[in-house]
This record gives sequence, structure tokens and C-alpha cells, in this order.
Amino acid sequence: MKKVFTHIGTSIMTAISWLPTWIVYLKSDFLYYLIYYIIGYRKDVVYDNLSHAFPEKSKAEISSIAKKYFRHLCDLTVEGIMLKSISSNKLQERMHVTNPELVNSYFEKGESIIVLTMHYNNWEWNSILPTDFNHKILLVYNPARNLTFDSYMNKNRSRFGGELVSTKKILRTILNYQKQNTPTFTWLCADQRPKSNTRFWTTFLNRDAGFFPGPESLAKHTNQTILYQHTRKVKRGYYETTFSLLAENPKNLPQDEVLKRYIAKIEEDIREQPEFYLWSHKRWKHKKPVSA
Repeated sequence: MKKVFTHIGTSIMTAISWLPTWIVYLKSDFLYYLIYYIIGYRKDVVYDNLSHAFPEKSKAEISSIAKKYFRHLCDLTVEGIMLKSISSNKLQERMHVTNPELVNSYFEKGESIIVLTMHYNNWEWNSILPTDFNHKILLVYNPARNLTFDSYMNKNRSRFGGELVSTKKILRTILNYQKQNTPTFTWLCADQRPKSNTRFWTTFLNRDAGFFPGPESLAKHTNQTILYQHTRKVKRGYYETTFSLLAENPKNLPQDEVLKRYIAKIEEDIREQPEFYLWSHKRWKHKKPVSA
């Protein structure tokens, strides 16, 4: 029965993806009023997260950020649906890379890179990156529990040439391409909540937060240059994404230095425009172990 409902849901999503863009965003407007004012989807989580992150802000300011966030979340939802049918040219216009020459300079030297980003603005539209770069693009993801939905989304995400690789297989995949002398661009959205027993804990947005040590372990194992990707919302449905150097020769850096640099960058970007971060995620659900 679950599979039947999933097929119905994905069929509806496919139908929506073929609608004119202005109609799709009208649906986003309706969805906003539905989930914010009627359903109240995770409003308590969003307000709690924002209040802890910005204790200096008034209740009115927190409410303003929350409402902007929910509007953006609804846009993000329909934009994810649009991946099914949007053309390559149209998506390139909507997800503009400001400095592709930086990334391609590493390809010209035959070097692989690791790119760290976060759940901020539109991460789904990074599916278009293979059209901008010469590297083999590896998009790292955590498989969903619903395998039918997972398969549907991954087909959409890989439409433009990116290879979806699960977190458990990414090191082996990188090493295989390395043997083939194929420079890779490994994309990691690395700000998810890890298990409570994770090794690395720090203060993130005024609260104890664990982070996956995997990105640093991967970087030290391969010693690949690490870039940071920041995506900015220009206007509704249009984004600009920019890459900057985060670390070279990570193998020579002190333990956790890569993670510290990464966390400093994402917190800086979140504080600049907080409404575009994924506040409805239960990021701080786990508590720091006494021994950590």
C-alpha cells in the first residue's frame, strides 16, 4: 500500500513539474498558507531553533524570519519538483555559477576537489553543476527510507550528468576514479545532524551541535583541495552560487581544522540571511554526551 501511495504522489509531482512556472509558484503560495497557518508544520521547531540562534532578536523579528523561512521552504519544495522536467538551459539561468573558472582551474591541473556546502537556499538545483564543470561530479547523499521515492528523486537529480553516491560508498568511488585518472568534484552537503555518539562536537548558532567527521576524514584520506560553496537567492526562483578555497593539503592540517573552518563559514552565511537555512530540521535534537 505504501508503494501505491508513493507512485500516486510521484505521479502528481511529475504532472506539477510540467506546469508553467508562474502556476507552480502560485501553488507554493497556497502551500505556505496551508502549512504555516492551518497545519502549523514544525512551527514549534522553527521558532525554538531561531530563538536559540538569535537570542538578541525580539519576538517580532523572530516571527518575521520564521514567516520568510516558510515561504522559502515552500518555494524550495516546488523547485525540487521542477527538477523532473526543467531544461538544462533554463536551470543554468536559475542557478548561475559566478566563478566556474576557479573550479575548472583544478581540472586543468588534473586535480580532484571536495566541495562542502549546506542546506541553505536551493541545494537540490546543484544537480545542474555537471553542465558548468569538466570534473566528474559526484553528488553525495544519504539514501531515504522510502526506496521508491528515493529512486524517483535520484533520477531527477542525475538528469544533467551527476553521479549520485551514498555516503557509505563515496571513498571507494573516489579511489576508483583516481585509478582511472579521472578528476572528480565530490559535493557534500555536510551540515546534517549526526548520531548522538559522533566524535566531533562544537558550538553552532549558540548551541552544542555534533557534526559528521566524515568530510574531514575523506579530505585527509585523499588530500584533495577543499572548496566551500555559498548559494545566494537573487530573487524568487533565481540563485547565484560561488566557490571559495577552504583548505589545501588537508592532510597537513591539525585534526578538526577542516570542520572548524567549514562551520565558521556556514554560520557566517546563516547569520547574514537566516531565512534561507533549514530551520525546520531538528538539528539540535541530540544532546552533547558528558564525555564529549
